Amino acid sequence: MQDKGTCLITYVPLRAEPRSGAEMVSSLIFGESYQVLNQQEDWLHIRCDYDQYEGWISKGSHAAYVAMPDINDSLFLEAPGHHQKILIPCGGQMPEGMQMTVDGHVYDIKRKLKTNHHLPLRMSILKTAQAFLNTPYLWGGRCFMGIDCSGLMQVVLKANGIFLPRDTSQQILQGEEVAFDAHEAGDLVFFAKPGKTNVSHVGMVYEKNKVIHSSAKVQFSELTASGLMMDGQEAYTTLCIKRVL
Repeated sequence: MQDKGTCLITYVPLRAEPRSGAEMVSSLIFGESYQVLNQQEDWLHIRCDYDQYEGWISKGSHAAYVAMPDINDSLFLEAPGHHQKILIPCGGQMPEGMQMTVDGHVYDIKRKLKTNHHLPLRMSILKTAQAFLNTPYLWGGRCFMGIDCSGLMQVVLKANGIFLPRDTSQQILQGEEVAFDAHEAGDLVFFAKPGKTNVSHVGMVYEKNKVIHSSAKVQFSELTASGLMMDGQEAYTTLCIKRVL
């Protein structure tokens, strides 16, 4: 089966297996397109066009392909219709105009008058990341309703025109490594669990020795040369710092 679709819901869980109880490995967010690779009963095996991530979505969440060229850089935008509305999350994609039609209903996108794009790139990225503070952690999440550590990094950079793969194991391969004493705002910091050597967490330098990341919720934590401090303890060990800007 070969088909193409677009996510026309705020977000759609992307699951490891074709069943509702399967692990949520990632998610599509509004406006992202995908290729349908296969079908198994009421489930579609898809590949996201943006990052080539694969997984299963319910057939009921599938919608025919429609081009969405613009990217939202606000935490979310509202698109009200007649007695209903759609929320478009940060990093979600939108039509060029102010209106769109979904399932026969017309929605008007309420764009904010001022975005972060007038700011220097690093400052814009930090403002985008800061907007996610207190968003709950959700494994596989990529939006304001729930987000994981690598999803936060990917979506924040996507909203600012920079591509980053989906998982920490892919993200750590990007950019140039920098020494701890040379880290700057916007750099990505990769961590392992204490006593381990494989990457399991990522955050972004917000300011000197301060990282914004998603663990329980999106929050600020202290960065030291050896690791990430949370609740007075070293929760993660620093593996490396990468500059992707």
